[in-house]
Amino acid sequence: MTTGGRGTGEGGRVRRSLQVLAALWRLNVAEELQYRANFFASVLGTLFGIGTALLTLALFFRHTTRLGGWDYWEVVVLLGVFNALTGLIEAVLRPGIGELASDVRSGHLDLVLSRPVDAQAFVSFRRLDIWRLTDVALGLGLAAYALYRLGHVPSALAIATFIVAFASAAVVVYAIWVVLMSLAFWLVAVENLAVLFDALYEGARYPVSAYPGALRFLFVYLVPIAWTTTIPASVITGRVGPGIGLAAVAVAVAAFALARLLWKLALKRYTGASG
Repeated sequence: MTTGGRGTGEGGRVRRSLQVLAALWRLNVAEELQYRANFFASVLGTLFGIGTALLTLALFFRHTTRLGGWDYWEVVVLLGVFNALTGLIEAVLRPGIGELASDVRSGHLDLVLSRPVDAQAFVSFRRLDIWRLTDVALGLGLAAYALYRLGHVPSALAIATFIVAFASAAVVVYAIWVVLMSLAFWLVAVENLAVLFDALYEGARYPVSAYPGALRFLFVYLVPIAWTTTIPASVITGRVGPGIGLAAVAVAVAAFALARLLWKLALKRYTGASG
């Protein structure tokens, strides 16, 4: 009976969390829609960033024909995936959990913990920057154009596997973000842990095979950056088979479980504003 009650309680917290977040998102969207100029600023910023990245690639490929075994348009596919995933980070993660270090330092987290909701879910997804979701569309559009230039038409199975791999990549990125931001419970003097995430995530801009052996091992097995862009791009370009989708899901589940465990350990350490 006790176990069943606990399960019901956890289920209730999840439902309440979803209800609260839905209400916050509605208010957030209504607020963002008042500033439509942000949409154009976001699009222009993303186009500028993509243009700069493409120029860098073009300069690099003037001196070689391959980067880690990838040709130019294959790397552009990966760049498109990178920008799409960056859009999710900027739209969903940075506005919420990106403020965790500040919440811990100021004691504002006390207010979150006093609510009958799952603290991790609330902190992670409490705010949305909806205009940055355009980055997702622009990134996927760039990837589609690169596939056209490659003359490669993915099969329905490859597209389905790509969707699974991309969703898994989003989970992996979220898990890495949670792990790094949870360090705020131990290192409250750190001003901006998000900078550490940005430095690690930049490694996903290029194929993992382009890095030396030690970094490849790091990005595949320890900080699974390779699973965020290299694997989805490899799937949609036909470099790997659909079986990799199951591995991507397994990595995502393991990463999320580790992040959840660290979050719970971090909360036990938290003493609040009066601590």
